[in-house]
Parts: sequence; structure tokens; C-alpha cells
Amino acid sequence: MKCKKFAASIVASALASLLIFSGCQLHVIDDPQSSKESSSQSSGTTVTPSTPKTTSDTSAPTDEITPAMWKVTDSSGNYIYMMGSIHAGDEAVDHMPGYFETIYAKCDAIAVEADITVATSDLSLSMEILKSMKYDDDTKIYDHIPKETYDNAVAILKENNLYINLYDNYNASLWSSLMESAALKQSGLDTNKGVDSTIIKRAKNDGKEVLEVESIQFQLDLLNSISDELNALLLEQYTYEGAFDRQVEAVKQLYSHWKTGTLNEENINGEDISDQAAEVSLTEEQQKLLEDYNNNLLVERNKGMADKAEEYMNSDQVVLLIVGAAHFYGDDGILQLMKDKGCTVTPITAKDAELLESSAQQSSEAEEPDNETADDETLESLEEAA
Repeated sequence: MKCKKFAASIVASALASLLIFSGCQLHVIDDPQSSKESSSQSSGTTVTPSTPKTTSDTSAPTDEITPAMWKVTDSSGNYIYMMGSIHAGDEAVDHMPGYFETIYAKCDAIAVEADITVATSDLSLSMEILKSMKYDDDTKIYDHIPKETYDNAVAILKENNLYINLYDNYNASLWSSLMESAALKQSGLDTNKGVDSTIIKRAKNDGKEVLEVESIQFQLDLLNSISDELNALLLEQYTYEGAFDRQVEAVKQLYSHWKTGTLNEENINGEDISDQAAEVSLTEEQQKLLEDYNNNLLVERNKGMADKAEEYMNSDQVVLLIVGAAHFYGDDGILQLMKDKGCTVTPITAKDAELLESSAQQSSEAEEPDNETADDETLESLEEAA
């Protein structure tokens, strides 16, 4: 039992880390005049359906969440719904707003980056993942990164009761995830309350299909492909003086923006804390490492996600795509890529909640309600307004 708990915990840290990195970026400035370089980072079994939780739920927190959502429609009228995910959260995630509930009810399937709930519940898979992240040449983590970086990382982990000697046998990718876990702990967020993991569990409970845009193996290969030099640089972004506190603040701000539907390219990249960022001198080679990392982690994956979205649009299912929030924004983001494919992107944000919920209420009061038709008409009106 102890082995199983350890395996699930460490795998959750590793996989959630990659997911978190694609929703939150590490921040480095090499001098006040330079530009900031950023690096980020199966079918369900049918059981008793869950009861939709709307904004009228009296048990819902008072700080109602209103995340941004979109309907993306191609020239043939095929469509898909989209929402950015934050891969750690709090109790508020259990009380999604009414406009989310309207869209969720319409969908046959939920598409996520990877089904992390499978990886953390299957012991054999967890052990296989652990094995892939363990050094097989009798070296330790401190043989691969600078001693100062290692010592500072250990101090932070110990302070957060997250360090055990066994971690020394695992590669620096896992250590980056442990540092992210420490930052999440300090921020008060929990990967078990992540938007994607929460909705995956709910979708399975409701008998909706869970689609994987990528896969566990794809994400592990990406994690384990990071070089020692880059991993050391990523770890340093948590371990130089004052850096850890800034990363904690960045996580808090990111989640706050997600909850209020105010995420954009600037605050995804940490502009809110740029005036607090430490000046870190980077070599030209290190700058190139971070640029390549950002390209592999976001830009290239965005292309694959946009292609998958197009595939889902042309299927016979209504799909809600939920991937890391950072994948949606900017010139290389999913929303722009879908526009480049000739699609119309219609925002569905907090300001539309009243219209959607009013439509649903009117439908429920009709003699023979047709919720789907009413919802479609409401969303079409939003498209015209946009």
C-alpha cells in the first residue's frame, strides 16, 4: 500500500507538472532593457449521472468562477467547444457557472491533453512511468545539476515537507515537477482539484467519452527528452533568491485570471509580476535553450491540438476541448490557428452567462422543451453579436 501511494504521488507530480507548465510559464529577465524570455512549461463507464451544479447552487462558494469559453465553427457549420484549463485548483472548480453547465450537457465527449486519472490509479502504469524517470547508471540527481541548485531545491522541498532521499535517484524533470508541487502547496492550490482532472472524473461518471489529444506516453517522452543543462536552468528559476516566492505569486495570479475569465497572452506570460522579476544573466546558449523549450512545449503542440480540434469538429460527436490555458492565446495559439483554418471563434464568457441561463430556463418552462435547440439559438445569437 505504501509503495502504491508513493508511486501514484510521484507520477501525479510529474504528469501534473507538464500539464501545469503548459498553463503557466517560468519567467526570466537577463537585464532591465532586454525582452523577457519565458519558458513554460478511454471511454467512461456509465454509472449514476451527476447532477449539474449551477450558479444557483446554494452550496457554491461566493467567489463564483467565470472562466472563458469559446465555440469554434467551420464554414460547413461543424463546431467544437473549447475551454482553457488550469491543472490545479480549489473547491471553486466543483461549482462551474451555468453557461459551462449548458455546454457540458450538450457534449458527447470531453477531449483533454491526457487522462491523468488513469496514470495515477493504475499501479503497473505508475511503476512503468517511475522507471522511465529513474537514472539507470547509478548516478544521482546531484551528478547532473550544479550542487548549489540541488542544495537550494532540497531546502525548499524540505521546508514544504516534500523531500525524501529516494527522489535523488530520479532525473531533473521529476525535480522540476516537485518544485512546481511545492509552489502549488504554498499557493493553496491542489492538482486533485485541477479543472481537467475534475471534469474527467465527472465525465466518466456521466458516461461521456474521454478523448486524449496527446497521451501519457507522449508527455513522458517530452519530459524525459529535456537535457540536463536545460533542466538545471529550469530548476534555477525556483532556487535563486526570491524566485520561489515569485513563482508562487505567478501561480496565484494565473488561477485568479482563469477564474474570472481575464486570461490573455500577457498575464499568461507573467506580465503581472514582471516588475518584481529578478535580473538573471543568461548566456546566448541558455536563451536558445529556453526558446527551443518554449517552442516544443507550446508552439508545436498547439499545432497538433488545433489539428485534433478540426478532427473532432468533423466527427459525429459534440466535443468540449479542455487543454492548458496557455495553448489558446497569442499568434501561435489554438484560437488563432483555428481562425487560420477559416473557422469562426465565438467567445462565451461571463457576460454571456445570463443570456445562456435565461434561455435554458425558458426552455425548461415550455410544455415540450427542446433544450438543445434553445441552446443552439442562444449561441448563434452570441456569434452574430461577436
